Amino acid sequence: MAIHSLKTTTGGGTTTTDVPATILNDLERISFNADTNTLTVTGLTQDGVPLVNDYTAAATTLAPGYVTFTGQNDPLGRHATAFVASRDGVQAGVVMTGGQFNKFFGGSFFERTSGGYTAPTTPESRFDVTYVGNYAAGLNFPGPVTDLLPITGGLDPDVNVPQQTAYITGLMFVNVDLNDMQVEGEIYDRTAVFNPGLVFTADLPELPDLVLVEGALAGDGTFSGNIEIDASDTNTGVPSNPVGGDVGDFAGVIGGPGGNAIAGGTFIENFTDDLDNEIEYGVFVLDLCDATSVDPVCVNALQP
Repeated sequence: MAIHSLKTTTGGGTTTTDVPATILNDLERISFNADTNTLTVTGLTQDGVPLVNDYTAAATTLAPGYVTFTGQNDPLGRHATAFVASRDGVQAGVVMTGGQFNKFFGGSFFERTSGGYTAPTTPESRFDVTYVGNYAAGLNFPGPVTDLLPITGGLDPDVNVPQQTAYITGLMFVNVDLNDMQVEGEIYDRTAVFNPGLVFTADLPELPDLVLVEGALAGDGTFSGNIEIDASDTNTGVPSNPVGGDVGDFAGVIGGPGGNAIAGGTFIENFTDDLDNEIEYGVFVLDLCDATSVDPVCVNALQP
């Protein structure tokens, strides 16, 4: 298992944050062209004949707020699912394969697509701002069988066939303190979609909420920090004392005119007692709360 870093592109160069992303077999790059709605993944093993492989956009997305892409080379090859979003000068995405041959692969990316860093100023004279939106992730459990290439003939039942990955949808908000250069937030209403044949003894697919803690904002508009389980969550899978227990990392970048959007990725593991050895790669592209926002989180965040 190789340990690499989440990468963020600023202008014409690539810089590396200090937040680890676990990537197997050197997933080198994920590129999304929003104008042509094409996703290209470089260096992900078994996802296609060329090293650089174009994925197919799904007609209906699995995760609100994101475009869903899938890729599979042949009926016995690994199946990959990706969620990406691009707007207001930033974009981000996550790709994860279903399990096969005892392994799965995954990774996240985020970047500015135009301009440099402009600190958000909405509303004016305030040092704290809030971003809200949807969250999406892949999860290393079997997912729904909706996109796998059909297997023909009398295949031996002992053959190790590919799976689609389970996935997670949710909501997210992030508070940024521009005075103390700190970032906090929450990923909540997290719901997982598993293979319908799986049987759980716990209250799944609902998952514990997560909080972003100890996040630091750099002068160039990049940020990173740790993830913990929300201690106020009453879900049955929450450990008895989750405070201070690091279950993952997040990283991202502020972009767009007036800093009106953020994009980033997450790596999370062992976040519920109801699953074993669970690993989640996530993505978020969120919008800045302003006077026109109607989301209740924004309405309350903008109160004096």
